[in-house]
Amino acid sequence: MNEILNKYEIDISLVSSSKLKFDECRIDPKFFSANQNFINDLDTLPLESFCTEIFNPPVFKREFLEDENECRYLASAEIVSFNPELNYITNEQADRLRLRVNKNWILVTGFGTIGSIRITDNIINGYAVGNNVSRIIANKGYEGFIAAYLESSYGNKLLNDHAAGAVIKYIEAPHISKIPVPVLQEKIVNNINEKYLNAVSCREKASELLEKADTLVHQYNNLPLLSETNFETIDNLLESELWFTKLSEFTNDFRLDANFYNYFAKAAEEKIKLFCKNFQRIHDVTKEIRMSPLFVRKFVENEFGVKYIAGKSISKIRKSFKYISVTETKEIEEHTLRKGWTLMTCAGSIGKVGYVNDELDGATAQDIMRIVPDENKIDGGYLNCWLSSYYGKILSERQKYGAVIDRISPEQCGEILIPLPSDKQQKEIGDLVRNAYDLRAEAIRLEDEAQEILTQALTKNK
Repeated sequence: MNEILNKYEIDISLVSSSKLKFDECRIDPKFFSANQNFINDLDTLPLESFCTEIFNPPVFKREFLEDENECRYLASAEIVSFNPELNYITNEQADRLRLRVNKNWILVTGFGTIGSIRITDNIINGYAVGNNVSRIIANKGYEGFIAAYLESSYGNKLLNDHAAGAVIKYIEAPHISKIPVPVLQEKIVNNINEKYLNAVSCREKASELLEKADTLVHQYNNLPLLSETNFETIDNLLESELWFTKLSEFTNDFRLDANFYNYFAKAAEEKIKLFCKNFQRIHDVTKEIRMSPLFVRKFVENEFGVKYIAGKSISKIRKSFKYISVTETKEIEEHTLRKGWTLMTCAGSIGKVGYVNDELDGATAQDIMRIVPDENKIDGGYLNCWLSSYYGKILSERQKYGAVIDRISPEQCGEILIPLPSDKQQKEIGDLVRNAYDLRAEAIRLEDEAQEILTQALTKNK
């Protein structure tokens, strides 16, 4: 045994027989992880003691629609995203299976990625959410505190330790309800709760500003809603998207992929040319559009490196960072992001847009497109808003290529049309975007403060 222990790095800890949960048949080592030692000297109660109800809806078959009058649906991975995919299920199914989530419910992902947390806000209030997301209806005054605890390194480790599954981990309401929660002073609980709910409020205000900016983009450019455009299709049964394309529409760069001739994209360009007095290509109003060179990422501890963000994180509510070595990364400035730039995912999921604010200024990234505005020609916030709009998304997706993994190049991004209202109108829209991202940064600051208070309360006697 000693030879095995010396050869391999194995985590070993002694577990008292009194802790074995024979009534639940839990004898998997992870359930007795040393991660739980922090609660040994704390007064705790099971999570269900702080809640009105904790539940998962039943497993159901999802039949998606394209009808905005039905119920918006969010998959598990989308609850932490600012820009989830547009999917709908019937209102009848959402109500019958109790899939809708309500304001201030705490959502916890419980399949694959365990423990992503979101407090239901006005943005997703009433949406249907996947059955593998647990709903926690906390007692009033505890919503933010419970969310903070489960999102903390302490609570999140407990969620993962209590999860089952040999290959793909999962956890549902019955086990989540038993998670031990420390009983802290009322003053501390109230402080944490207030900060987390204030963070929710900041994100709601940010969403309102971005919605207003999107409305102004259409208004100032005299553009009708593209989603309300009707199209003629060869398939009368509407089982597939089929339409004719004229030979004169084929381009000189031999684009024969069908999505390039998408009817929505063609209609978007036609409407821009018809209704907008002034428009250009994005490459005409930017200093540069580029990728950073591929580089070897040497990840280090936080204090020894600089932030690194992956493409999948740019549209998340709380971005996840790793840190790369400054000294062992060649030409690190080539990979550095600067405030005011627009970011776009360019592989896999095409056209997800982010904005470099104070949180991302100075961070590094790979395989994310940088769109650097020429402030003498365009407002950077307006550019970001346009690419985030439905018009911008349709025109971005039109440019994608690839047989297996979709991609978009800087040159193709530069070909996207952008209408240009007056400088004053651009600035008005741009200011809304910048204020929205500042509010999102404020929300993260408030959550970080709450986490610091929680950590101090849990470790003050250690």
